[in-house]
Amino acid sequence: MGTFIGHISPGLAFFSFGLLYSIRYSWMVLNGDREQYRSRTKPARNFLCSLPVEGVMKMFYGLMAVLAEFFFPPGVQKLHFFQPGDPEFHFVNPNEWQHATMYGYFCLSGALDIVSQSCLHQRCPLLEHMSVTAAFFVTTLLLKFHAHGKEAIEVQVHSLLLLTCALTCAIFIVEIWWPNQRKLWFAKAWLVLIQGSWLFHAAFILYRPSTGHKWDSGSPVDLMFLTTFYCWHLALNAGLMGALFWATSLAYRRWGIHSNTGYRLAGKDAELEKLTGEADEGF
Repeated sequence: MGTFIGHISPGLAFFSFGLLYSIRYSWMVLNGDREQYRSRTKPARNFLCSLPVEGVMKMFYGLMAVLAEFFFPPGVQKLHFFQPGDPEFHFVNPNEWQHATMYGYFCLSGALDIVSQSCLHQRCPLLEHMSVTAAFFVTTLLLKFHAHGKEAIEVQVHSLLLLTCALTCAIFIVEIWWPNQRKLWFAKAWLVLIQGSWLFHAAFILYRPSTGHKWDSGSPVDLMFLTTFYCWHLALNAGLMGALFWATSLAYRRWGIHSNTGYRLAGKDAELEKLTGEADEGF
């Protein structure tokens, strides 16, 4: 991950999950759905069609990222803990092992999503939710202790990422007991979008600055602008979520089917009522 591509690829992955969450939750609110995890029984046929999109994405992204950490560029192998022939047995490849651990948890979460939704006779929402919560918790923990020996610019970039991931993890933890709070759905989607866009931007800050000049870790001005740019990500991603909700509402008016909960689209007031409404059901 300590390369340009190593920040771009997870940035795009997190951003795609943020888009998925934003569109899914917008549709669910417009459709009057009150439960984040719908009950589902194992289908008799069409196993491939029953695979959850989010689970497949997590497995694919996670597995590809783990392989890239250890075997990219081609011909490289970083699976060893110690340098061959080192009598002192000093650890090597710490960044690769930390990144692989983080990606591995997301890959495991995707596998458990598939097991719960496509293999078990009855869906187990708690299993799915606990696995993704563990993935974000491990990511937060690793980011906390990932800045050893790095320059101030890189430390601050990862500190802001750590803050975003920690808040995301906190929401997932709260949702263990209250999974059907719609405000938490959109807060979670917003934070995941920010993680993705900030990682993408961080790749250019750390490795390919648009000015062609490296950021100065000793300059307080550079550090101040770094935080300023992060704040812009907060606003831009909030605006993106609003645009996605509007686009989803247009699609819903055209193709949506009203649910049996009594919710019906009646203009902006109805949409706002659905967005701000809360449900207290647990898993």
